[in-house]
Amino acid sequence: MPTLLTGGNGWVPSHVLRRLAQRGESVITFDVMPPDEMLLDFLGDTQRNVVFLQGDVTDAEHLREVCRGYAIDRIIHAAAITPREDRERREPATIINVNLMSTVTLLEIARELPAFKRMVYLGSGAAWGSGHTTEVLDEESPSYATRLYGITKHTSERFCRRYKELFGLDVVTMRPGSALGPMERVTPGYAGATEPREILRIVAEGKPVLVNTLDGLYYDWTYVDDIAEGIERAWETPNLPHDVYTVSIGTLYSIGDVLEAFKRHWPGMEYRVVPIEEANYIVPLSPRGPRPSNERIRADFGWAPSTSLDETVRIYLDWVRHYGPQ
Repeated sequence: MPTLLTGGNGWVPSHVLRRLAQRGESVITFDVMPPDEMLLDFLGDTQRNVVFLQGDVTDAEHLREVCRGYAIDRIIHAAAITPREDRERREPATIINVNLMSTVTLLEIARELPAFKRMVYLGSGAAWGSGHTTEVLDEESPSYATRLYGITKHTSERFCRRYKELFGLDVVTMRPGSALGPMERVTPGYAGATEPREILRIVAEGKPVLVNTLDGLYYDWTYVDDIAEGIERAWETPNLPHDVYTVSIGTLYSIGDVLEAFKRHWPGMEYRVVPIEEANYIVPLSPRGPRPSNERIRADFGWAPSTSLDETVRIYLDWVRHYGPQ
């Protein structure tokens, strides 16, 4: 039976879409955005296993019709708006409806499906928020989320857990690390950019990258297709002992680590540390925070993301040379 993948045309979900389609699985991608040329190129011949449906996840009846009409037995809920503060101010209710209430809608629909097997919810490390003083973050660390994205992601996790407790629904949340890799582009739900992508715009113009420090911007940059593999494994693995998993490389990298990797794989790329007033990319001065742990997924799946930063950057830069930094 087909799998419903909401938001399947976006950055991380497109990798999930391709992985399932490569297996020969039938996938219904339900997205407010129609497939673009970049996505079709990315899928290649595997798109024969994909049905592209355009729709809004806040439209409960449309989702219900799709699930019933295609006899959906598995759901991967990845549709979301990842807003910056200006968008939070402009349309908070829309963000809440897309990120939170659509989760409730899909949980309700899952209860109605006669052959339902599992729902995988694509969470976010934003559910942790900031302000933790521990050395490590794991699935039991408290949420200090203050922005709408983190709040809606954490609350959706809790809704998934409660529906599992109340109704026996098989629901698991996968919290991805800081994704890095191909297919990061502007979509209706994602108009921002990761720090590496912003820096690559400078590199692509042939300019040296001028930063005020090589410390700071510590993230667990995790290869986007490793994240997709974790979601795929959750989609297929029965009887999981936990309902929330962190899909992370489990290592923090500084901006200096990222720039060094760029330099190794982009001939002629230069970067220098300069006074802040001369910088063309200002690195916020922030301490190294807690490291996200991947111990739970390693223990329960016998697997965790392992693609090195160097290899991730190599793959990403090959893609950027073809499509540009977007």
